[in-house]
Order: sequence, then structure tokens, then C-alpha cells
Amino acid sequence: MRLAFLAPEFLPPIGGVGIYSVHLIKELSQHEDMDIHVFAPTRGKDYDPEKVLNYFGHRIKLHNISNANDDFAYNFTFQYRVFRELPRYHRQYKYDLIHAANVVNMPDIYLKFKPLGIPSLATVHTTIRGQVRGFLDTSKNLLSLAPSERWSLVTYPYIALMQAIYLRQTKHIITVSNRFAKIFQEVHHYRGIIEPIHNGIDLNIFDFQRVSDPYEKFPYLKGKGPVVLYTGRLVARKGLNLFVEAISQLMDTEAHFVLAGRGSEKLLFDLLQRYQIPKERYTYIGFVANDELPWLYKLSSILVLPSFYENLPISLLEGMAMKVPCIAADVGAVNEIIEPDESGLLFEAGDVNALVRHIRLLLQDSEQRARLAEAGFRRVTTEFTSTMMADKHRQFYEKVLASA
Repeated sequence: MRLAFLAPEFLPPIGGVGIYSVHLIKELSQHEDMDIHVFAPTRGKDYDPEKVLNYFGHRIKLHNISNANDDFAYNFTFQYRVFRELPRYHRQYKYDLIHAANVVNMPDIYLKFKPLGIPSLATVHTTIRGQVRGFLDTSKNLLSLAPSERWSLVTYPYIALMQAIYLRQTKHIITVSNRFAKIFQEVHHYRGIIEPIHNGIDLNIFDFQRVSDPYEKFPYLKGKGPVVLYTGRLVARKGLNLFVEAISQLMDTEAHFVLAGRGSEKLLFDLLQRYQIPKERYTYIGFVANDELPWLYKLSSILVLPSFYENLPISLLEGMAMKVPCIAADVGAVNEIIEPDESGLLFEAGDVNALVRHIRLLLQDSEQRARLAEAGFRRVTTEFTSTMMADKHRQFYEKVLASA
């Protein structure tokens, strides 16, 4: 099977879609009968395609057809380059199947108007409609949104229209949760074939036993007190404001609050200033590479995901694999990962008082932390692995090809 995989974000991954793409292709490339061609942009001044190929053991072919940066505009360039370059590569390699890694990015949107005559499918992580609703649920004040969120608002009518066209022309989609499969049928009235396949993580990376000294990569966090961790983009829809407000109500504890991720640093520091959070009570790390996250998770006492909008967040899977008790907003398909009060704690999105209560509870109760950590670890390592995810993708590929 010769696969053209369209990845607007690949290696190095900076978010969930990139992590999904890397883990999936790493596993699929183990299949000797698969010839995988990845179309992706370069990212960063130190980008080296040879390092990418080495990561996959030279088991894939890599086509860097554009450059990426941290704003949403790069995606339009990638769409155009896919339109121009993929037909040329198809004439040379004769692909059996096209897989677009993310519906929001719609990398092959222009090919929907000039199809190549081969089967295609796309993965749904989020939708532009859901993203916009998520940060509007956070705040109606545009100034409190990250620049990328304001850009999404400005371009929303165009992107929403193109996404509707894209979905009508895409006959097969993968959703990373059962909940989103239902949403696409009932809300978006999608009439194609939907295959729910949960995200999975690479247990060779997120290996609890492999990390012997969690402070090896983050020595400046040693002795800071029990770490309460936020890891995700610095944007409103991720509940950043809720997390900082919760910090302000937990000043009487010994907790140290750590924030990791890229996005709007201005938004973060404005919030920290507004809630008068002393500098000695928090550490902002910035972006942490995926292969260094296991050390950060293992030194943490609690992982918090306070989002207003998610599908099936990979960060929860990563934290649970590293035995971190998790507290998450009950949004999207989070409850397909966390069984309430068994493998984690859930709270209603936006309810800062409930979030504060949960954090206090776990800070005060080490036995509860240990119980949730072990249950979460068992759940993720038996039900949410990248090997399982890739095997289900391969089966769906065969189904798509059989129906062509």
C-alpha cells in the first residue's frame, strides 16, 4: 500500500495533531508492505530533514513542500503547495490512498475541486466551529483572546464555508473519539463513513520506568514543592485564565504551579499580573519537546486540563502513562479517557471553585493521588497505545480501498 500522508504539523510536533501524526507514522512504518510518503512543511531554523528520516529509521519518504511558523497563515501556503505538488508526485509514485491528518487544516482542500481519482480520508481532531465556540465560551472580550484566536474569528466565515465543502467531498473520515462521531452525524449531518479510533501514545517514549531521575532535565524545579502542572497552548480556549484564577485561590497551599506550552505569552503574563500571582509561586517553562515531557510529568503531583473545548486530548494520555493524577474539564470526549473518580477527576468547564476543590483534595490526600495515578496508568497502557491506534488505522485503510 502506497500512502500519501498530508501532515500540516509533523516532526518536531508542537501540538496534538503533530504528536498524532508522528506516533501514527512511526507505527505504520513498521509494516513492510506500506510505502509511506509524508508531505509536511519544514519548521524552525534548525530543521533538518535527515534527522526526521533517522527518527523513522529511513522507513518513510519525506517531501517538505513549504515552510511553517507559529501563525495560522502558513496553512494556506501548505494547502496551495499540496495542490501544486501532490499531482506531480502521484504521477511518479501512483499512490493508493491519501490521508489528510487534520480536517481543520484541510491540506487537500483544493484537490477536492480537481480530484486525483484515488481514495482519500481525513482525521477529525477538532472543527473550526468548535474551536471558535470554545474560546467564545471563555470570554466575549476579544482583547482577552490570544492573537491566533482572534485570527480564527476573522477568518471564521471563510474557513467554515470551506470546511463544509471539504466534508461534503470527503467520503471517509476518522474521528479520535466516539463522541465526535456522533456530533458529525447529528450536528454536521455528515453522510459518509465515520470510523472512531482513539488517540494513542508511544509507550517507548512515555515509559514510567525509563525516567529514573525526573529532575534530570528540569533541575530548577527541585525543592519547589508539589508541582501542579498545566501543559498546553497559551490560548483562552485551553482554560488558561481558569488555571491562573485557581492559582490565586491556592496561595495558602505549598503547591508550585508550572506552565508549559507555546502561544500567547502576553496573555499568560497579563493574567498572572491581574491575579497578583507572586513570581516565586509559579514557573513558566515555555515549549517542551515531546520527548522531554516524560520527565516533566513524572516530577508533577497533579496535571490539570481546564479546557473549554477538546476532543480526546493527548496530554491526558501522556500524563496518565507517567502516573500523574489528572484533573480535567468534562468537555468533548475527555470522559472517554477518564472514568470519573476512578482514573481521574472531572469538573464542569468554567467552574473554578470545583477545580480548586479538586486540586486541594489531591494536594492533601496522597493516597487518593496514588490510587488515581495507578488506575490512570493501567487504563492508558492497556487501551490507548499508538500500536493499537495504528493497527486500527491500517484496518480502516483496507476498508476504504476495498470500497473504492
